[in-house]
Amino acid sequence: MQNLPPSRRSRFVLVATSIAAMVVAVLCAFPFSILANAESKAETSEQSMRFFESRIRPILIDRCYECHSGESKEGGLRLDQHDSISVGGDSGAAAIAGDPDSSLLMAAIRYDGLEMPPDQPLSDAEKADFATWIRQGAFWPIAKTASSIPGGPGSDETDPASDQGWASHPIATGPLPDPVPGIRSPTVIDRYIDAGLHSAGLHRAPTADRIRLIRRLSYDLLGVPPSPESIDRFVADRRPNAYVRLVDSMFADPAYGTRMARLWLDLVRYAESDGWRADAYRPQAWRYRDFVAGAFNDKMPYDEFVSLQIAGDEISPGDDRALAAVGFLRLGIFEYNQRDAEGQWQNIVDEMTDVTADVFLATGLACAKCHDHKFDPIPRSDYFRLRSVFEPVVFVDRAIPTAVPEQENEVNDLLAELSSVEGEEVRKMSDAHAERFPADVLSAYRKSPSERNSYEHQLAYLVARQVFEEGLQDGKVKSALGPERYKRRGEILHRLSELGANPYTLDVMISVADATGPTRPTRLPGRSQGSEFQPGIPQWFGGQDLEPTPPAESPQSSGRRSALAAWITSPDNPVTARVMVNRLWQYHFGQGIVRSPNDFGSLGEQPTHPQLLDHLASRFIDSGWSIQSIQREIVTSETYKQSAVNPDAESAMDIDAGNRLIWHHPVRRLDAEQYRDSLLIAMNSLIDEVGGPGPSGTQGRRSIYLRRFRNKSDEMLATLDAPPGVVGTARRDVTTTAPQSLMMMNNPRILSVAKSFSARVRKDVQGIAPEQRSDAFIDRAHRILTGVAPDDEVRHWLSPLVQSGEDGEVNVCHVLLNSNAFLFVE
Repeated sequence: MQNLPPSRRSRFVLVATSIAAMVVAVLCAFPFSILANAESKAETSEQSMRFFESRIRPILIDRCYECHSGESKEGGLRLDQHDSISVGGDSGAAAIAGDPDSSLLMAAIRYDGLEMPPDQPLSDAEKADFATWIRQGAFWPIAKTASSIPGGPGSDETDPASDQGWASHPIATGPLPDPVPGIRSPTVIDRYIDAGLHSAGLHRAPTADRIRLIRRLSYDLLGVPPSPESIDRFVADRRPNAYVRLVDSMFADPAYGTRMARLWLDLVRYAESDGWRADAYRPQAWRYRDFVAGAFNDKMPYDEFVSLQIAGDEISPGDDRALAAVGFLRLGIFEYNQRDAEGQWQNIVDEMTDVTADVFLATGLACAKCHDHKFDPIPRSDYFRLRSVFEPVVFVDRAIPTAVPEQENEVNDLLAELSSVEGEEVRKMSDAHAERFPADVLSAYRKSPSERNSYEHQLAYLVARQVFEEGLQDGKVKSALGPERYKRRGEILHRLSELGANPYTLDVMISVADATGPTRPTRLPGRSQGSEFQPGIPQWFGGQDLEPTPPAESPQSSGRRSALAAWITSPDNPVTARVMVNRLWQYHFGQGIVRSPNDFGSLGEQPTHPQLLDHLASRFIDSGWSIQSIQREIVTSETYKQSAVNPDAESAMDIDAGNRLIWHHPVRRLDAEQYRDSLLIAMNSLIDEVGGPGPSGTQGRRSIYLRRFRNKSDEMLATLDAPPGVVGTARRDVTTTAPQSLMMMNNPRILSVAKSFSARVRKDVQGIAPEQRSDAFIDRAHRILTGVAPDDEVRHWLSPLVQSGEDGEVNVCHVLLNSNAFLFVE
């Protein structure tokens, strides 16, 4: 009904009320047993079921559900449940089985005194179908079967052995499923989903109302709720393309990139600390986060997005963005004071291998590190073939020089003076600290860089990092140099910092490169002789050798990672596109077409809609790897826009309790960042700056910009299941715990939010007449948090609190902050 102009809307309410009053008299004179008998006979007729599903239900969904389904039941009349006709509205049954001419429903659709639907009458053929349906007993099916759900109970697809290697098969784009008779399926996604539902005796829920649509879309694409004013504009926009325009406006909002970045950062184990016990802060990590957000906002093609993260230094060595992107390989945990440098580096390269396979290929290779994979056809040799891609990688902490060419002489002179001022004292301090490492590690550190192989470069970095962070602490240097030399050293370092050339400053970008010198052979752990593994692809995906060559842009590099990136993003590789479109589907529906997003192997789940998955993967590649093109296809589908409430939910639950066929839109709780950012918006205190280093503490910037420590996350975010970043998280846990409720009720931060929120609402409603102020305050607060106006019952219970004074207003806001209407998105 919200799609009607105000004049028609008022008229519609009056008409619906009249129907309800008239139907009461009809039902009082009608023996219910006759209708029951008619329904009983009709349920045995397959022909009646086909007639209803193809001729009647589609019209009810398209023309009636908006005002007569779920909570929208004008005149008390619902037309979305199996007992809709017999129960009727406030006045009783809407139809008399077997007698269409005496049924109020037929009178309304014939515009005989009443006019339903009010915007445009049904066609003569549609009216005739309704008359036939009622004459034959007003049959309404209730299906109860689970065998037709792909991957569900009773389905052959529940057995992983049914097709263990499906993910590596070429993408197959077969013919679209036939349209379901009478069902409007305007997009390809809808064709696949509707076909699956129809085969199980189910159907989609009606389209959600505009308020719920914009709230859902805003949280999905921007991570924050729409303002009441934005909602009003969208609801009032009667243009046919209003929803598409809304989608486009959100794609153009910088908040889109930050929201999508948060989802990606979960996947790649992003944090801004080292982990382990010390959990030292990484002040440079934010540059990778900003690369990700910028890539989404700049519509970077996914193949480029992937390639830069694996081999940005080889592909574009002079581009700061590419160097920040390859920081992906630096996101793992790091123990800076670990004396076992060799063991630590082994773990680092293993982790690079594992996370690359998880993120881009949804393949758990880690099990094959110690033995052949127990379930997937991945021999141990395959693990080390992929691992050899990362064999020459060395960590690089890059500065961004600010000196102009004419200042290079000044930089060189200052560095020479610095060496003279520090003298032998600083060198001896460095040597003394390095002596703590084993002899073979120390040998690599002391060897000339031009004589090192790749492994020796890697060990030398780990030693140098500890010497810098532990051995050359400022107090120790001051004691060794004395006051005058220490003062001059400080002056030199200050000027070098201004020129971007301070050798002791934590560099502004963490990146990687391939080490110079020979690359150490990749062998099984603990072996210095025996088989060497060359860069290659797991046999499951073809098993070909990579045959890397040094890239022209970076001839000193091996080209191994560029070769891997080229294979991963090749249109001939079916896995990459499937994995990413499945992730996008999961972002918008809560679960992927494959519900094990990081495992497309034997222990993972089979796709519920394999043809749809391949359709999206094919479209993804054909679009030039455009992420937004796939998201646009998803969010503009009727499948996405459907309501969270299906009128036949009771019977649908018997068939598909997990909603794998998507017969309704899932209701989802706000995630940790959405919750915190919504609180900031409620207080009107969100600092909407984009990018840059994260602030310390809990300032008013979006949650993505808070410093994310692995061992001591923000209390609010951690309580609401934000992952710590120790390992990648493809799908967050959604827990329900006592600490969550206690936080929302008692935490001083939440109480402070309620106070600030009430002050904001108080300001918004100033000037309202006293007799209207209570309702105005409740309405405004409720709409800011939920998007919808409160019902009379909410007003009834909250009005006395508002009327009791400012403390009562704070309590009202606190209550609403704990309401399901705020915490959940339909």
